[in-house]
Amino acid sequence: MPEINFELTGKDGLARTAKFKTPHGIIETPTILPVINPNIPTLGINEMVSVGAQAFITNSYIIRRSENLREKAERNGVHSLIGFDGPIMTDSGTFQSHVYSDVEYTNLEIVEFQRKIGSDISTILDIFSEPDFSHEKAEYAVNETFARMSEIPHGVNDTILAGPIQGSVYNDLRKKSAELMSSSQAGYLPIGGVVPLLENYRYDALVDIIINSKLNASFSKPIHLFGGGHPMFLSMAVLLGVDIFDSASYVKYARDDRMLFSDGSKELSRISTLPRWSPLYGKFTVKEIKDMGVEDRKKALSLHNLAAIFNELQEIRERIFQQTLWQYVESKARSHPYLFRAYKRILEYSEILEKYEDLSKKSTFFYFDRYSDQTPYVKRLSKFTGDFSTPAKEPVILGDEHWHPGRPHDKGIKSAYEHSGRPFFIKWQNTLIPLELDETYPVEQIITAGGELPSGDIITPLNGLQLSESKIRDFDIDRVRVVADYQFGPGTGAKLFPDNTVVTRSRNTGRIRGIFLNSELLATLRAHDGFFTMTIAGARKLKDACPAPSHRIVVTDDSAEFNSKGFNVFFKFIRSNDESIIAGNEVLVVDSGDNLVAVGKSVLSGKEIKHFRSGVAVKVHKGVLQGEEKETESD
Repeated sequence: MPEINFELTGKDGLARTAKFKTPHGIIETPTILPVINPNIPTLGINEMVSVGAQAFITNSYIIRRSENLREKAERNGVHSLIGFDGPIMTDSGTFQSHVYSDVEYTNLEIVEFQRKIGSDISTILDIFSEPDFSHEKAEYAVNETFARMSEIPHGVNDTILAGPIQGSVYNDLRKKSAELMSSSQAGYLPIGGVVPLLENYRYDALVDIIINSKLNASFSKPIHLFGGGHPMFLSMAVLLGVDIFDSASYVKYARDDRMLFSDGSKELSRISTLPRWSPLYGKFTVKEIKDMGVEDRKKALSLHNLAAIFNELQEIRERIFQQTLWQYVESKARSHPYLFRAYKRILEYSEILEKYEDLSKKSTFFYFDRYSDQTPYVKRLSKFTGDFSTPAKEPVILGDEHWHPGRPHDKGIKSAYEHSGRPFFIKWQNTLIPLELDETYPVEQIITAGGELPSGDIITPLNGLQLSESKIRDFDIDRVRVVADYQFGPGTGAKLFPDNTVVTRSRNTGRIRGIFLNSELLATLRAHDGFFTMTIAGARKLKDACPAPSHRIVVTDDSAEFNSKGFNVFFKFIRSNDESIIAGNEVLVVDSGDNLVAVGKSVLSGKEIKHFRSGVAVKVHKGVLQGEEKETESD
């Protein structure tokens, strides 16, 4: 089997863009593999490539059963048969086996046939599990599918084996199947047995299946959703970690005179005009399409439908780049009740999904309504607030008339804070946030429809506070400590920033900029998200404050030498890492003796890092052998 080369190029939570290398070329994900029936071609390869197709899937069982097709494929290869020299995946006949009870070939025979005809990705003859299967019957499908993967001889080096994840609607079986297939020689992990759910718009059940498959599978292998080709559900599936889809929906809908759009399908008879993105726009009027013969109309609508799918995928890829996929899914979920039901199911997993979200995003946080309170970033904030609260002291709660996002505190608030020992909170949508985090993502970086103060909470007027005559605390020191606690864990702030810490502010914005100790710069507070970028001096203090393995990436000694000079850390040189690392957070790069080598930003979460062997894992911004920053306290 070829070495799996799945290199990330971008991420947004579990969603990701990547380059997947196959024997016949690279597949850029997320994407879809259009299904090609070699007996009944509807569109030409060049037509499909013109709207975005990079790779295709066809059925090896159909090819083998046809004497004519089999001879051509065995003689010249499946690429010649299809007429495409890029990546081709072949299915095994599992669905035919399920429908017709049996196929005339064994698992070993069909896999060997796929290898023989030059398939880039070959699928084993797995056991299909229906949504209404009993747990016992579904578990048999899981175990037998894994047994069939295990019987494939190792060392086949010219095809990538696809090991389907089965388990019906049972979360424990999807977990088991994902773990088994990830431990096998499978280099590609399709989620199987979902077509009946897709056909009946049971997207909420699909959410359970995808999450329990994805989070228990190897993150370094592509996740494929068999049959998941409707543009309405693509963004939600990608949000949950699906990389590749396949579908014949573009032809099936065309056969019924239906046209695909990003929010659903529409009957041709109810269409008045074509969208500009459609390849039919400017070539035909709607009336001309209606007046076509059956085959010509099917071909025209198939091309439109395939373009609709790739148009949606292009939007999704751009959303991942901008890190706005979650808000895209959240807004799109309102377009159809089935999607909204599925979105509410996703929110039930928010605390789990939060572990895979970056520390902050490029994008502004969109707050729509009370459902936004259940999103991962709000869950992260709410958990911190719950841990931060001290019942011994009554909190001061500031409403909109006292606090405004993005505006510096007026002297009255800061003075009241420094002359009071009570914790200060701000009313932020439907939750309460420590005042010290008011410039930290996403508290300030928000566009909102507005929220209400949680019931039972009373805004405390500032003029009603009992204040001490002398200053009893420093707001700036408390702010950097609380941000450090949120970024690195409770209690870290006081260890990083003692009472003699000096905080400097930008002359232009008035915001905190540098944090010094004994004239040495420890960290800078980033203006765009309110989190710290650590210097080597700050990294040393963080290392002392947090015992191993916290916040650590342990690299080989050979890599350590290069990383100490400021070079990035690559996955293949990582020996171990803290699994609780948050993607986008500062991490300590250390050698096998726990000696600090560099400090940088982690590309992935700690749970994902250990799976990858290709690409950059840490973007180093300072190595111990590089000079320290020149910023001074007077800047």
